Amino acid sequence: MRHEMRSFGSMLLAGAVALGTLAASRGARAEGLLLHDAIDGAGIDVFDVVTSGGPKGKVESSESVSFTMLGKPRAPATYTLRMSVSGEDVRIPHCNGRGAVTVDGTVRDKGSKGPLLLHLGGEAVHDVRVDVAVSTYEKRIACGERVRVGTAMRSAEGLSLLKFASTHKGPAAGEAVVFVPRGHDPHKAGPLLVGVHPWNGGPWTYAAYRELLEEAQAKDVLLLMPSGLGNSLYTADAEEEVMRAIDVLTAEVAVDRQRVSLWGASMGGQGATTIGWHHPDRFAFVASYFGDAKFDLSTYVRNLLPTEEVAHRINPLDVVDNARHVPTWLIHGEDDRTSPIVQSVMLYEAMTKRSFKVDFDRVPGMGHEGPLVVKFVRRVVDRAADARAPQFPARVSFRSTRGVDTEAYGVRVVRAGERDAYVDIEKREDGVHVLRGTEGVVQIVLRPGALGARDGERVIAEPGVVANVRWGS
Repeated sequence: MRHEMRSFGSMLLAGAVALGTLAASRGARAEGLLLHDAIDGAGIDVFDVVTSGGPKGKVESSESVSFTMLGKPRAPATYTLRMSVSGEDVRIPHCNGRGAVTVDGTVRDKGSKGPLLLHLGGEAVHDVRVDVAVSTYEKRIACGERVRVGTAMRSAEGLSLLKFASTHKGPAAGEAVVFVPRGHDPHKAGPLLVGVHPWNGGPWTYAAYRELLEEAQAKDVLLLMPSGLGNSLYTADAEEEVMRAIDVLTAEVAVDRQRVSLWGASMGGQGATTIGWHHPDRFAFVASYFGDAKFDLSTYVRNLLPTEEVAHRINPLDVVDNARHVPTWLIHGEDDRTSPIVQSVMLYEAMTKRSFKVDFDRVPGMGHEGPLVVKFVRRVVDRAADARAPQFPARVSFRSTRGVDTEAYGVRVVRAGERDAYVDIEKREDGVHVLRGTEGVVQIVLRPGALGARDGERVIAEPGVVANVRWGS
């Protein structure tokens, strides 16, 4: 395995120059590769989990817990993972809520994000302790990987932090977490699953989900977890940041552009549908956990969305027409009091009314919480592994709510102004039929291959439709 890790890193370095031009052409030049410090050594499977509290930190309880059982339900509190370690180096995994990390009583880290590599040296046995705060959202100790002990080496497999040039401001701007499965061939184009983080989350949030990483490893699916620039609701800058991160990664590692999927929870659930449906030809599948469909401006969002016009630009419900070829999976707890289940109901009803492909899991007894994400996340990876977007579907319905959204599947609209533009166009045996195309549209431009039609094929406007259509380059 050590040889394979170094081989992957060498291949990325060799291909970086050739790929650099492609990345620059998209305005997304990578400033670093996926190489990082890793340990190809033994993983620790059992921890002592200590719960502290009471006067002067008196120990309340201690139990021996296997790694796979760390995720059992727990009350919100701070827990300490305690282990005895012997070796040159130790790699502490990313855990949501990770606090102080101590070695032999000395604090070595005070709560950084991401995996942490500590040099121990020698063969002495060391007492290593990791504090993890369990939140009311996670309700469990969420650590994505095992603690590993051995000798540090450079690798491009596993979790790494990809940095790139960003024109935006906000937490973790220009950063995205990447997971590359062990043994992955970087030259073989395969599926990519993009995870957009929840409110109060960040690029490392989903890296603490063991089930996500294990299934991605099993199915050889690349994972990308970009920054949403803080609590943004994935408005314009944050959406652009996500798309930029995708372009950066696809310039680093081969990705099948028809097999890119998108998922998220809470704010990330709304972000997945917003981003996915603004760019429907870029995504093969979307999964949304308990995300909003249409924002209520009387709630906490009013500082970010001051008017209905601003909210309209990111409301998933307002661009549901774009999901014609984007299979969508909605997951929502019936006891959710943060984002009531009616939000997913609205999306489900709108998609079924249009005969679009949508699945809806209503989960009784669960609310707005991490355990609900875990319950289905392996299946999200499985669907992303198999999903494939059509390149030129025979029918395209596309609604543009913003000036920057003008094209999908080779069908481009020239907008009439600031109001929405909408087109519904289909290739049939006798030619290309414009079903609707007069709403805010000056002209429809069909690029070569659009709708699977021949360049210059006959265009027919349905009764009552006035459409200016031309074939473009």
